Amino acid sequence: MNSIAENTLYIYLIVFLSMLVFDLVSILYRKVSNKNIEFLVQKLEDQIGSKKPDDISSKDMKKLAKNLKKIGYFIAFTNVVDKMPDDKREKYLTKIKSVFTVILPHYQKEEVIRQTYFIHFLAQYPYLYEKNMDQVLSYIMQCTTEDSVYLRENALNTLYSIGNVSHIKEVFFQMNYLNIKHHHKLITDGLMKYKGDTKELADMFIEELKNYDENYKVACINYFGYKKIDCKEYIYKILTSKIEYKEVKLACIRYFSNVHYEPVIDTLYELLADDKNNWEYSAIAATTLKKYPGKKTMDALNNAVRSHNWYVRINAAASLLELTEEEKRKDLIGSMDDRYAQEALSYQLYLLGGEA
Repeated sequence: MNSIAENTLYIYLIVFLSMLVFDLVSILYRKVSNKNIEFLVQKLEDQIGSKKPDDISSKDMKKLAKNLKKIGYFIAFTNVVDKMPDDKREKYLTKIKSVFTVILPHYQKEEVIRQTYFIHFLAQYPYLYEKNMDQVLSYIMQCTTEDSVYLRENALNTLYSIGNVSHIKEVFFQMNYLNIKHHHKLITDGLMKYKGDTKELADMFIEELKNYDENYKVACINYFGYKKIDCKEYIYKILTSKIEYKEVKLACIRYFSNVHYEPVIDTLYELLADDKNNWEYSAIAATTLKKYPGKKTMDALNNAVRSHNWYVRINAAASLLELTEEEKRKDLIGSMDDRYAQEALSYQLYLLGGEA
């Protein structure tokens, strides 16, 4: 028994020492790597600063291409480029942009994290794609259908920076067709950074939306709302459709929080009142109705704050207080004959900084 216990203890001790050695080696390796990168940064700053872009020869670019295949050198290179003044950076990168086509086949074979770093760098400088970069652009568009969410997201951000509607149309068609599950919040956030013509992009989405699945529809409709794209009739038609996905309809209701449309009000009242069958619609409608003040809205919210559903109650309470003058809010709570309605209103008043 003692020998078994001793052997077990030795095994634990060996594992512990192995982990300790591994950690120490990792720390040492990172320190050495950081020192090497700092050295390379200084070296590159001297090299790039000593030459004007027009003086860079084909021999210089071949040497640069060879070195940029080493990830440490590439990291140092990006650090130097990022610190350049904008005008100098653009002239320099435009001069050497053929280098990225040369090193592309190398990074295509690299692990995902290195491919992502390569694309992340390119995403920051869309003027690199103006001419003769079809090969790199094709690779970036291909990355939007890869398994790695990091690679896809960086590839999409590159395309948003370029700002070409035809590129976005093509990759969204491919991603949707291949059932690529890229979260709609990531897509919407990315679209908000789109640097091309917003109206042209919105028109394309309106034309293509019928071909998209639920995820891409939600992303586009949220984008319309955030950008206040005027397509009210079109969104209202989707909201009132009997065959549309629930999440898509919820996105439509949120759209009318940002884009005012009088004909939607009666539909919002109906959705708010139907809290037993579709409480999700009721909860979002309760929030949206604060953008449509009036006696009828106040009456509808007064009823909704008595709902059996907590989400409907709490959202209706928030909207009701926002539409009520500050000095009358406590009276409103006191006039409620429903305990749960009072609690919801008191809680929302507390969030507003008041006290019931």
